[in-house]
Amino acid sequence: MADEIEDRRQDDERLRRLLIERLPRHAPPAHLRAAIVNAVERETPKRRWGWLWLSPAAAAAAMALIMVMWVAPSLQTTASSDPVRLLARALVSEHARTIFYGEPRADVVPAVLPRAMEESGVALSWVFTGDDAIRLVNAQATYLEGRRGIELAYRDADGHTVTYLVVPAGTLTLPERGRVQVDRWRPLIRTEGGFSFIIWKQRDLLCLLVSDLVSDGDLAKLKEYFVKVRSSTEPYAVY
Repeated sequence: MADEIEDRRQDDERLRRLLIERLPRHAPPAHLRAAIVNAVERETPKRRWGWLWLSPAAAAAAMALIMVMWVAPSLQTTASSDPVRLLARALVSEHARTIFYGEPRADVVPAVLPRAMEESGVALSWVFTGDDAIRLVNAQATYLEGRRGIELAYRDADGHTVTYLVVPAGTLTLPERGRVQVDRWRPLIRTEGGFSFIIWKQRDLLCLLVSDLVSDGDLAKLKEYFVKVRSSTEPYAVY
């Protein structure tokens, strides 16, 4: 137990340091800051909330960190009766690790991809490596709720990270509610807590995309990325 606590403390410290170095900076909508400031001023003296008047980039980074640290626990507390929400919680954690710890290495992907496939037990007959809008920047083996699989990290032209995971589906059945027609497929799409999730089954594998693309325009962009990945990536379980 003591070792687990120390490991968690060290992870938190690494997260704090890497946040400043690697977190993509996206300015929040103007109305969001105004709404937060108005709400805070009704309850708390302004002098205690000086961080709200930081530069747009710093404020966006702070808000992104708060969102990641706040959303994962909230999803966990409501996930027991909803297996998809349980996956969403795990996806948020993996996506956060991809952003904070995953060094973009597009130039070495051809070298690391075979190792990721070998360690994950998931092979890719072919894989979408990117185009002018989005590109593959990393690959590694991973675990998602006890399922060993492969994780591919993409980065789009605007700096958004899109995490794509493939794990054994097991006995999981995706509900019909929430499915959306996208091109010739009907994946499950959910948006909650500042993240969008696209989930589907391919052969006997569960495939998942997660990103912070949540507005109507951004979600349309994520659907485009899904079509590119879905039509150009063919995973299969090795064992």
